[in-house]
Amino acid sequence: MKGILENQNKTDNEKKLKIFYIGILSICVIAIIATIVLQTMGEEENLPGEGIQELKKLTDEQISEHKAEFNEIFQNKVNYAENNSYKITKLEEDKEIIYIGYQSNETQINDYDLKVNIPYININNETINEFNTQIKDIFEKKARSVLNTQGNNIIYTVDYSAYIQNNILSLVVRSTLKEGSNPQRDIIQTYNYDLTNKKKCTIDDMLEMKNITKKDANQKIKDEIKKVQENVEEFEKLGYTIYKRDYTSDIYNINNVTEYFMGKDNALYIIYAYGNENNTAERDIVVM
Repeated sequence: MKGILENQNKTDNEKKLKIFYIGILSICVIAIIATIVLQTMGEEENLPGEGIQELKKLTDEQISEHKAEFNEIFQNKVNYAENNSYKITKLEEDKEIIYIGYQSNETQINDYDLKVNIPYININNETINEFNTQIKDIFEKKARSVLNTQGNNIIYTVDYSAYIQNNILSLVVRSTLKEGSNPQRDIIQTYNYDLTNKKKCTIDDMLEMKNITKKDANQKIKDEIKKVQENVEEFEKLGYTIYKRDYTSDIYNINNVTEYFMGKDNALYIIYAYGNENNTAERDIVVM
């Protein structure tokens, strides 16, 4: 009887040990499966989804810095980020992706003072061809016409800044024009191109990359333009004449934005350059 009990206890212990090992093995298998699932989910979350990659939002301090330094970005060069993996077909192999296509630095007393650096985008693509045509029509034609004037005392400058990051090319061109006694006019044009998908990068694309809804974008624009408008009204009470804003106007709706670009730190600039249509150097810049 004693031998039978000992054998029974031995068998029970073996069963318990077997169950214990099976339990440990099951836990390990579950942990491995869970790790694989989590990694897969993480990879799916990080997939750009048609080339769109979500970017970090800027701090209030960064936004203030970008707005304050806007005039200093026009250095006539391309600013490259490290996270790019695009392939392009250049129009001119020996030149950079954006280069100065037309340049003039001439002065004729009482006639003109010209300092222009006009960029061309060196990519063989139909959308880029349209961009380059617009750049020539707006900036180069004006520069050439200034050289043929006399006695108008024209001051004309053109500079640019370009950024390539997240496989998006952003180009912003700024000109200042002072003709005789007319007010100075500042013109700003922007060009944005998706290097991966070979198409124009829209404001909707950039908002998606920044994870900003149109509702939030509209509210930020409205709040900032309203503050500027209030300041303008205060100056008017003091007798100053300043370009008027109406923050309820449709031009401040995000769907109607025409000038925007992605700058340093993935800062999204939305620009209201009133000189594009009027003789004024006034502008408003909203950074997100």
